Amino acid sequence: MAPLFLTPDELAELTGYARPFDQRRWLEVEGWVFAQNAARRPIVSRAYAETRLGGATVTDARPVKPNFDALKRR
Repeated sequence: MAPLFLTPDELAELTGYARPFDQRRWLEVEGWVFAQNAARRPIVSRAYAETRLGGATVTDARPVKPNFDALKRR
């Protein structure tokens, strides 16, 4: 089973940079969604990377909140 996030080597291959500062800058400039761990290393979801690299359009990486009010009977 593949890891949930890109490995440090995969992130370096993707961005072309080894230093986390440079990786974060590249990800920001290219419009990639990422998080940071406590060491300020960028964390990229494997599923997100596969979607981006596969040519699919990623419109919004934020979680969608369900509208439970729409389920209430009127």
